[in-house]
Amino acid sequence: MISMNNVQLLGKVTINPRVRTLANGTRIAEMGIGVPENRKKENGEWDSRMHFVDIVLWGDQAELAEKRFQKGDGALIQGMLQFDQWETKEGQKRNKL
Repeated sequence: MISMNNVQLLGKVTINPRVRTLANGTRIAEMGIGVPENRKKENGEWDSRMHFVDIVLWGDQAELAEKRFQKGDGALIQGMLQFDQWETKEGQKRNKL
């Protein structure tokens, strides 16, 4: 079976990149992006939604994001989707894509 996990997002930065360095020296940047969706309803009115996506950048890309992006900047992000699951302290199961 052939599979592909590739996504491109075009939107605005919602959270300034937060950069940290792992013990092995690898730099990681975490930031957010808001991607708008506009579509016409059956009654002819426009419906606007905003999808918020967490972004993780590694290595050189993390360093570039730290220098280049600030909240409100436009950004084109290409990468892959990652599914995370965890359990809260209260025992509730959570997940995000």
